[in-house]
Amino acid sequence: MPQYGINPVPLTRENVDGELARLEGDAGRVSDALVELTDYNSYKLLESAPLSGTTAQRWQRVSAKIAALWDDFTAYQDVLNRAKEIRGRRVKPRPEDLAAITKLVRGDSITLSTKAVALSERTLLGPSMISETATLAQTLSRMNTEYQLAADFIAQAEEAWNRLFAAADPVQARLKRLGETARGIGDRSVSTAVAGLIDGYQALRREVFADPLGLTAPGSTFNGRLAEIDRQIGVAAEAAAHQADLRADYDRGTEHLRQLVERVDEVEAAQREVGQTVRDKILIENLPAFTSQAPALRARLAALDAFRAQAQWARLTSEAAILADALDASLAAATKVEKLMSGLLERREELRGRLQAYRVRAARKGAAESQPLEAYYQTARELLWTKPCDLAAATRALGVYQKAVLALDEVGR
Repeated sequence: MPQYGINPVPLTRENVDGELARLEGDAGRVSDALVELTDYNSYKLLESAPLSGTTAQRWQRVSAKIAALWDDFTAYQDVLNRAKEIRGRRVKPRPEDLAAITKLVRGDSITLSTKAVALSERTLLGPSMISETATLAQTLSRMNTEYQLAADFIAQAEEAWNRLFAAADPVQARLKRLGETARGIGDRSVSTAVAGLIDGYQALRREVFADPLGLTAPGSTFNGRLAEIDRQIGVAAEAAAHQADLRADYDRGTEHLRQLVERVDEVEAAQREVGQTVRDKILIENLPAFTSQAPALRARLAALDAFRAQAQWARLTSEAAILADALDASLAAATKVEKLMSGLLERREELRGRLQAYRVRAARKGAAESQPLEAYYQTARELLWTKPCDLAAATRALGVYQKAVLALDEVGR
């Protein structure tokens, strides 16, 4: 191994050309690597983008390293050129030529830095300036380390951009489709909403260009902000699609609402009918309050025609959505009341069925008409078949009869 540094192993006539050729080859590979690095798309983007945040801070350090790599390469090439110039003077180099070439290519021939010696540290005969030097090999080793750090950073930025754009591009495509739909509808409110979403998305996309490392770091709000824009696009797209449907076919758009109004009316009518039956057959102090929203809902549905006539599609969409929510709520409330009252009648039928089942069970034991079992049965039956039926009393009477029938099983064991 050749020795480098203060006392390098001298080159000979036999190996000087090979050494210079090797160094020239190294210089060519370094040059190619640096050119390739600066031609890389992500490098160009880092150079041209208005960076901010974490990315800007780190790029400031890395770009300085890359500039230093070029400076080091220039110094490396200068030393090599000087060595080649000396070698080119004669076909057979003299010892002094070999010594000079050796000092250049194996000695501390590259000045890394020069600084003034502090006055407090100077001596009478000492230098006022000192320089830090390195050999070509040391310089190349340090350049390799710095190059890898720079390349790693550029790769990290590229990977971050790829991740961010992979998430953002589908949202951009949805936003573009929404814009086309909004232009087709020609509604100002939809166009305004879409314009706001575009502004918000473009602002976030500018941040992606400016600080990809910051937006992919733990704790970043990027995913949440993008998801919120996407959600708002979905809301706007749904509203726009609904407006387009109403614009294309108002009757088709309102038929569902009309059916819901009729369904509410039917359930509210069923409430009144079942309520009357409950009053007749069930003993109860207060029935659940009936709902009667159908007339008002029908009037609100008719009012939508005025918005259609005036081409107020945004208002029509808004009012139709509000009406749909009101219809759903009214239908749920009406159905709940109807089921509560129907449940009272169903409870009576359930108790009657259970009474007859236990009557059959008692008969199988040969004790259906025995006392006091028969008396318990008649008490429960009279309560359940009397109008109005006292469900609470009937439930208790059935419990007494049930307990007595079940006691027969214990006696038979």
